[in-house]
Amino acid sequence: MRQTFDGGVAMRVALVQLDAWEVEACAGARVPARRIAQLLGMAASHDAHLAVFPESYPFFVDDSTSAQSIEIAIASLEALRPHPMAFIVGGYVTEGGHLRNASFLVHEGKVQAQYFKRVPWSGEAFLPGEALVRWEWNGHRIIPLICADVCVPWNDPDGLAGRMLGEAVALGAGPSCPIVVSTFGADLRTPYWTGPLRAWARACNAPILVSAIAGRSRATFDEQGEQRHYGGGGSGMFWYEDGQDRVWPRSVESEAAGVFLLDTVEAKSLWLPLDP
Repeated sequence: MRQTFDGGVAMRVALVQLDAWEVEACAGARVPARRIAQLLGMAASHDAHLAVFPESYPFFVDDSTSAQSIEIAIASLEALRPHPMAFIVGGYVTEGGHLRNASFLVHEGKVQAQYFKRVPWSGEAFLPGEALVRWEWNGHRIIPLICADVCVPWNDPDGLAGRMLGEAVALGAGPSCPIVVSTFGADLRTPYWTGPLRAWARACNAPILVSAIAGRSRATFDEQGEQRHYGGGGSGMFWYEDGQDRVWPRSVESEAAGVFLLDTVEAKSLWLPLDP
């Protein structure tokens, strides 16, 4: 078992970059068990330890009234065929009458842990989580974040970014405990995103892995009076090494739907395309 320089266990992480339309197609549908099994099989065939799906997959909702309860969401994930590789999925669920944006760690047929998004973006109406968490399995450790958790606090500072960074460091973020971000965002390779991602990587001395969406969403958001679409890719790993900010893959190579396999220690990686 390979180790990081701080003595932790190295990981190979599969970032699953689905097309936006595939994520949106989950609204009101059952959890796509066959598709998830196929994608996990692709990642496992290349010795991945963890697969990360984008934000809102498979619990995408058209509006807050269509969100499932967290109990039903967990039961549907635990009804999937057990897989030896851990994976992260999530989306909008309700808990105690409140809408939540959640990520779940699934391993060996069980939802092992959950995390609730801390930072709403552009009028999102959900009950925010109260703290960062660290997930552990088979000697591996990660800190999960969702979309605006890593981005908006830096662009609209109110002190929350500093508190969250402090939490991440206290939880052990570092070379053997990467920060993993799921997003349904846009413009992942513009300064709006790359600035805070690099800042997190530097501050925590940790790899920052981001699973985004490819293509063009049906859903839109307003930006200075213009209706824009989510998507465009941008999945990858950001880290700081030898005095330089580094990222893989390059912008042009991060746009298509595919599975991006990244090693948190060795400088090697692989891209597996998905069928259109």
